[in-house]
Amino acid sequence: MKIVKVAACSLFIICFPLLLLTSTIRCGASSIHIYEYAFDKYGISEVTKIERAQLSEIARRLIDYFNSRVETPQMKVASEYGEEFELFHDYELIHLSDVKSLLQLDYRVQGATLGYIVIYSLLFLLWTKGRWQNLAKQITWGCALTVALIAMLGIASIFNFEQLFVQFHLISFSNPYWMLDPSKDYLIMLFPENFWQDIAFLGGGAIAGGALLLGGIAWAVPFIYKRYH
Repeated sequence: MKIVKVAACSLFIICFPLLLLTSTIRCGASSIHIYEYAFDKYGISEVTKIERAQLSEIARRLIDYFNSRVETPQMKVASEYGEEFELFHDYELIHLSDVKSLLQLDYRVQGATLGYIVIYSLLFLLWTKGRWQNLAKQITWGCALTVALIAMLGIASIFNFEQLFVQFHLISFSNPYWMLDPSKDYLIMLFPENFWQDIAFLGGGAIAGGALLLGGIAWAVPFIYKRYH
């Protein structure tokens, strides 16, 4: 029974970095402001010769595709000469399909970790007859683990983001269609590598900030309660 409790507690703690990571990815993938940030910062309209308004439509199309509201990310856009053409090559569509599969996995992990945290918390409070301070301590541990992991990844990214970026793709994708040509493939023109570095640091900061906030609350509430009681 003790082994089961330790395992359940350990899984509860591990769920916090997973939940914060998957939630951040989900919010980022569904936020048009993230896409438009890339378009504006890196002058994507000048690079692709696609009007800014059309770029926003591309972003909305990708968001709808990743969230299964449309069947394909393919769409027609107008060139600077007014000629319409299909935006993505077939291999880019395959890669986008792979990305969608990863995002769907992300959503399932998010749901599973959130569900486990809620169920564990309820059962813990019932089993221990309201010893919520111990639960708060475990939440603090989970948030501390999150901050530690983000710090490690952040330091590694500062020194060699490109290698981490490549390793991520080698692990995540079973085909070479993620290796795109910035001179002809619009997908990498729309989202250059520097954009992903920005998003990695922005996402890492959001995860760390969320963990510090939640962990701080979980640490402070029992402390305040004990002081006044």
